[in-house]
Amino acid sequence: MNQKKKKVKRNPFPKEIVNLPIKECPHCGSKHFVKFGKYVNVSRYRCKICRRTFIPTSGSSIHYINKKEKFLQLFDMFNSGEVLTIKNISKKFGISILTAFDWRHKIFLALQLVKQDYESVTIANKVSFNFSEKGRKQVIRSFKRNLPKVNLCSVTDSRLTEFKFVNVGDSISKDFYERFSGRVANKSLLFFKDDEHILVEDAKRLVKEKNSSIKIRRLEKSLKTHRYKVEEFKEFINRFMRGVATKYLQVYANFYSFLQSLKSVPNYYKLLEVRLAWIKYLKMEGLYRDFLQRNSIGMDEYVAIKRKWKSKNIRFKFNYEENLINNYTIL
Repeated sequence: MNQKKKKVKRNPFPKEIVNLPIKECPHCGSKHFVKFGKYVNVSRYRCKICRRTFIPTSGSSIHYINKKEKFLQLFDMFNSGEVLTIKNISKKFGISILTAFDWRHKIFLALQLVKQDYESVTIANKVSFNFSEKGRKQVIRSFKRNLPKVNLCSVTDSRLTEFKFVNVGDSISKDFYERFSGRVANKSLLFFKDDEHILVEDAKRLVKEKNSSIKIRRLEKSLKTHRYKVEEFKEFINRFMRGVATKYLQVYANFYSFLQSLKSVPNYYKLLEVRLAWIKYLKMEGLYRDFLQRNSIGMDEYVAIKRKWKSKNIRFKFNYEENLINNYTIL
């Protein structure tokens, strides 16, 4: 006898998600859409332009997650500044190591700072890490000793310290002035050094050259704060996280900057309005491959990580300003 297939029970959406505002179609960006029935306990919508359907969480970090209540609890913990290891997340929420890994990265992709201009005294320099392919066990490169350093730019002003992945190699001067000089206010004092070691004497010399009225004590205090944040970030990556793959380095840098901003999001459900979090995560391997190709790093030995997703989400639009690997604009 043919047995009837059991229907898969879907977990209901929390009330806060049910009421998430819909501003545009996540597939094509159109603002012309209408209600189109229901999915579990949330309204489904259909776009008048592309004729595709979607729900309030389509494309967000909670997209395709079944244990929504647990995911939101973890979301809230990170938002409050609590940092958990993959093993602790797995044990605390009763999920697998792989699921815990996915959840943490999806949350980090949604916890991003709003781009702001730098004010007052702005100090910037290079922070370098070894090229890392942590977790990519099937790759054995024959030239590991000759791999270049991956460089982030550390920028500190009166509010926070921000870390941005800029390039691979020895110098970041050209990339810094192309990407960050335009964000420094005209009245602020910019001190940049294409090196990992900044000396007080270097900063004092700049003040004299520009005839700045900024007090030396204030400059020394800013420099001390900048150094402390850089060392703390290195410890966060190398010690607490036990190293981070180059592929995910910018993701963790964004999360660290978010923690240092000391401003948790009052209503963390609003972070679920970041419709590209899930799509960025799906496209991460493609971005990493593009990064290797642009920097001529062993493309002949590249091996893609194979993961089985419920959907390739090709239908979602993919258009955002900064690449997660080295911040160049996607044309």
